[in-house]
Amino acid sequence: MHRRSAVAFLLALSLPAFADDGVAERLAACAACHGAHGEGMQGTEYVPHLAGKPAGYLFEQLAGFRDGRRVNASMTWLVQFADDGWLHEIATYYAALPPRTQAADTGAEQLTPERRERAGRLVREGDREHGVPACSACHGPDLAGVEPGIPATLGLPADYVVAQFGHWRNGSRRAREPDCMREVARALSPEDIRAVATWLSQQPNATGLRPAPAGSVVPPVACGALQTEATP
Repeated sequence: MHRRSAVAFLLALSLPAFADDGVAERLAACAACHGAHGEGMQGTEYVPHLAGKPAGYLFEQLAGFRDGRRVNASMTWLVQFADDGWLHEIATYYAALPPRTQAADTGAEQLTPERRERAGRLVREGDREHGVPACSACHGPDLAGVEPGIPATLGLPADYVVAQFGHWRNGSRRAREPDCMREVARALSPEDIRAVATWLSQQPNATGLRPAPAGSVVPPVACGALQTEATP
């Protein structure tokens, strides 16, 4: 995180709403890492894109950094004094932007044919023997997310995805109970996590699909993310 941008962000937090010249101008620190339009940036392997993801999901993540359910020093520092109203405003802003259409292109290693097949099967079919549901069963058939609380997974940087699985496994990332991703992360082997992460990083959202409507996907496991309230 760039210190100058971070300072600008903290100053912006103190501005009253009537003095706001536009949300985008108040999010300089976000743009420094997540891109001017929340589209992500090349060379930021541990930073996801935000644009077009469900507002309810984005709010929950911001609140999680503020309240200790997610761990990232820069993010916690930026939002530690933010109230729910401002976090909702940030979430709504990024949710309204056009989704990222390109794959992450992080230079992730190529998968062998066997590992690519395994990753694709986990994404589309899951692994019933180990209690792992298909990614598409929860994140939508096109992996573009589901309103109000399940994000798109297309084109995320591979190292970011691997890191999040690690956080779920060790408890440093927590969601509303029942925390379905915690259970998925603990059921997958490190090799499968890396294969799925690499596979996802190479998938574009070429047509700019938006998250599926709330209620259109019935996940095979109980998941607190579906209980996330839509942003007011």
